[in-house]
Amino acid sequence: MKRGLWIIVVGSGLWAQNDLDAERWSQTIPQGSARAVAMGGAFSALGGDPANLTQNPAGMGIFMRGGVWLSPTLTVPTTSTSYIQTANDSRTHLGLSQFALILHFKGGKKITHWNLGFGYNQEGFFVQNSLAQGFNARNSISQAFAEQAEGVPDTLLGGSPALAYNTYFQTSTNPPSAWGVINPVSTNPWRYQGIFSNGGVFQEIARQERGRLNTWAISVSLCYQNTIFFGASVLIRSLNYTNLYRFRETDTENRYNGQGGTYPADQLIFREKYSSNGSGLGLALGVLAEPIEYLRFGISFLTGSRISISDEYTADMELVRDDGQTASASYQEPFQYDYTFSYPYRVNGGIAVILPKRGAISLEGDYLDYRTASFSSSSYSYDRENETIERSFAAAYNLRGGIEWLVTENLSLRGGYAYHAPVRNAEARQYYADPSRPMQLTSLPMQRQFISVGGGYTFGSFFIDIAYVYMMGAQKYLPYPLRDPAYAPAPVVVIYNRTHRVVTTLGIRF
Repeated sequence: MKRGLWIIVVGSGLWAQNDLDAERWSQTIPQGSARAVAMGGAFSALGGDPANLTQNPAGMGIFMRGGVWLSPTLTVPTTSTSYIQTANDSRTHLGLSQFALILHFKGGKKITHWNLGFGYNQEGFFVQNSLAQGFNARNSISQAFAEQAEGVPDTLLGGSPALAYNTYFQTSTNPPSAWGVINPVSTNPWRYQGIFSNGGVFQEIARQERGRLNTWAISVSLCYQNTIFFGASVLIRSLNYTNLYRFRETDTENRYNGQGGTYPADQLIFREKYSSNGSGLGLALGVLAEPIEYLRFGISFLTGSRISISDEYTADMELVRDDGQTASASYQEPFQYDYTFSYPYRVNGGIAVILPKRGAISLEGDYLDYRTASFSSSSYSYDRENETIERSFAAAYNLRGGIEWLVTENLSLRGGYAYHAPVRNAEARQYYADPSRPMQLTSLPMQRQFISVGGGYTFGSFFIDIAYVYMMGAQKYLPYPLRDPAYAPAPVVVIYNRTHRVVTTLGIRF
């Protein structure tokens, strides 16, 4: 069959965002200055740190002086990726995770003082490299492309199936024919077969992710008779994210050599890149009370922000024959799409005990309903994606605790721990660890944990704080879906994250 020019049908939602994006963007990390990070981020009731800008703005009322905080951060994310075999990767990243300017103003008899704050905290960090590889004896991504094309005539194919169909070689037979990554086996109805459909290929999946979620805040806090503090913050969220993805299959055993009904194919390479940039607004409201000396309670509510995001997507595919000849196809122009993502709301409560001239102990917890996260667009309904979120996500409790101990008047030591419950429910955390045993499910522990230590030193109006955080977590994704039980299930990629983070805060009080 001769293959001619093809049409990319870019329908609404063709590259629709999915639950992996919602999972990534809904999760936060302990935030604030190095002091707050060293104490697990538990400052909703303790107050007096730039973490309160985006956590509990009432805690800004604890400040009795203004100041400036600046926190450069060194991050070393390491990954151990389990697919069919296990591979490891590590990278180093230097950035600025926090900035704040606090202005202090005197008040009257009832409103004894009030503070105005401006700055940002890094709520999400998406820098990660992962490499998954192994010999897959059961199936191939080419068969996934074939299933996606099922029922669609070759002249109307779009997206990845169109790339797969038009990555082909022309034969010299009379009449001439062609074969490529996917090939028609029936035209009524239209059905296709992948070039490596029966597996027996070595697969390699490389992902490079870069991005962050910064939340800027304009905050005001009031102190009522030195007992109750009220605060509110306007939250301006700024998102940027890039994902470079390469999937390669190689016929290492020469099973596909032109014999036995096979084509002489050696390698298939699929590459895609997409980037997301967006911004949106939210609101944080909080109250902090000190009913008796040295004991504080805090509660806050963060609305579910709506962030407008613009995506850009491009992809290409390459097929290599046994003799080294190549055929390729790609998008002539990047595909662009605009949509809105809604963050889950968050309720926070905490308690802090002040140890006079000794330090402080702080405990707190969040309640989040990740099922309320959703996508929306004027040109696409997102019903299927939002239904997946509602079905597979869960309500969760996050817990944080920290301690600070004053060694001297100028020197302090700190420690903390944070537990962030899984975004997904128990059923959605299950997967096939061994594709050859499709009835044997394994549950992946997807909670995230943060262990932190640090210290600080004050000299006059200047201070320096440092914190080290060890972050642990896990995630999973399906590199390609398969429906046909003759080939399914496809292997699942599992990534274990172990991240080392050093936060240094330099500041001055005035």
